[in-house]
Amino acid sequence: MKNLVHSLVLVSVLAAAAVAGPIPEGSWGSTQIRKQDVMALIIKADKDNPTSGYAILAEYTRLPVPLLPERLRVCNWVPRLYLFRIGQIDKLRFSLKPVKVAAAGGIEVDASKAVSELTLTEKGSLAGAVLIRKENGQADEEINWEGKVSSTWEDYVPGAYFGSHDATGGDYLHKRINTRLSADKVADFFQADITGKFDMIESAPKIFTFKAKGPIAQGADKILPRIAVFVDIVNWKPFFTTDELLVINPDDAKDVGFYYERH
Repeated sequence: MKNLVHSLVLVSVLAAAAVAGPIPEGSWGSTQIRKQDVMALIIKADKDNPTSGYAILAEYTRLPVPLLPERLRVCNWVPRLYLFRIGQIDKLRFSLKPVKVAAAGGIEVDASKAVSELTLTEKGSLAGAVLIRKENGQADEEINWEGKVSSTWEDYVPGAYFGSHDATGGDYLHKRINTRLSADKVADFFQADITGKFDMIESAPKIFTFKAKGPIAQGADKILPRIAVFVDIVNWKPFFTTDELLVINPDDAKDVGFYYERH
């Protein structure tokens, strides 16, 4: 009888998931929110649970060349950056819960922060969807979605990087570096405000946190509470690609760590 009940419960859960359908994985773009800026939502489902996963929400400032195809419209900055745990509420509604670095290591949902909600107009797509982004102490932000964009959420990408503070995109073309990521997932920062080495821990698939590797000369407070992801923002694959390391401050979406990959 116990096995029968367990089987019936499992069938019920699977049936409910089938009716609800999986979360709409991929990269989605919004209507313009101001000037040339758009929002991008990059969604990745859990391997074992297609009705939940993680989502990167990023504001893109793009070069003002509106006649170019979306794939060719270079993003020169990310003024805001968020990471959410996404879960299914019902067939067309999803919750987006802010994520933070856990005190014991890894990541967890920040229960102290407001939960945003995404409502689709059709299963499996964000075309026509609406996101009501909630933030404690602020008015709700309504974001309307149009369809796919080319950004991709990448695995760990070792190599040389330049951490930039130039929101105009003026650092894009030079070849200077101030950060190296080794193949064994050690980040070596040699910047004016961050100096030291950190292990990069994959706390969830394609989501990384930092652990100090020995004494840190300066800037530990700018790294240890942060969450890192790798995104190919423009994505000109297979012809050419340059990935970006994006470092998220869970307490201040405007404090974005923007790192250009150097080839």
